[in-house]
Amino acid sequence: MARSLPDLRLATAAVLVLLAGGALAQGSASGSGQGGARTDCAKATGIERTICRNPELASADRKMSAAYTSLVGKLAGPAKEHLLADQVRWLANRNKACVGDSAEIEDCLDTRLRERTARLDWLGDGAYPFISEQAIVKTGKARGIPYAIDASYPQFDAATADFTAVNQQLATAAAEAGERVIPGPDADNGGGNYNGPPWSYTQAYTLHRPGPNAITVYVRYDSYDGGAYSVVGVSGTLVDLRTGKAVGPEGVFLPASNWLRELTRIVGADISAPNLSEMLRQPSRYVFLEDHLELSFNPLEGGPYTVEITYDRLRPLLRVDGPVPR
Repeated sequence: MARSLPDLRLATAAVLVLLAGGALAQGSASGSGQGGARTDCAKATGIERTICRNPELASADRKMSAAYTSLVGKLAGPAKEHLLADQVRWLANRNKACVGDSAEIEDCLDTRLRERTARLDWLGDGAYPFISEQAIVKTGKARGIPYAIDASYPQFDAATADFTAVNQQLATAAAEAGERVIPGPDADNGGGNYNGPPWSYTQAYTLHRPGPNAITVYVRYDSYDGGAYSVVGVSGTLVDLRTGKAVGPEGVFLPASNWLRELTRIVGADISAPNLSEMLRQPSRYVFLEDHLELSFNPLEGGPYTVEITYDRLRPLLRVDGPVPR
């Protein structure tokens, strides 16, 4: 069916509170505990005042707090410490990213609170996976052109495998995409009188479990570097938790199954492109979700943004011992 579009340890709770600007609490609004619970409006400063003034944001903040409190209450030892440090980092990045006029700040907070709530719920579904949220948040001006980068990406911190290569891959991809929207010497700045929109790169991600031994990183991005339109897209990275490596389609499908030919046939019903089979060799197009595979294409590639294929249809092609089990 087609459709459009290592362990971070902090010595004391006091350090956590200091890093988060005093806005942390564990299961309460006291602002004096070990985690990152809801905003204490009696002590609110800066960006927190925006949350307190807006009933919808306050509600979203309470939901995030409840998700955090529920999860932190289930954890102990290194897992709990990891979550505490991750929440502190998230709060710091939130405060750094949510700037601008009041409407922009409110939109930013709404998005971040909802995304964080969903992430905390996901982290609590099963064994804690030791995945932290990293971010590149940067604003500035080059050649008189303002730019903004707000790109989040995951880091695999578990000691069960060596995730060095995949972490580097995810971090480098975000950094390089962000750097491309920093105006260079050839950027058209209107003769020094640039009055267009800021150049920008935004990136967010969700995590999915297509099998017990794998996690999919589903990245969505929006990039604008001075052209007529921004570039919106998605990409997928399938990580085998047993090896710590990123896995392409060759590691998911049986070599003798003629998977490329079969996928080309299926996708060809929606995508008209002479080089479709070559396109389907690109790992970033593959987003393995819990119950189906999504294959992504941009609007210039002859079809919809995404082609969805259920695993029932793909089952004969899948490796028995692969990251996406039959």
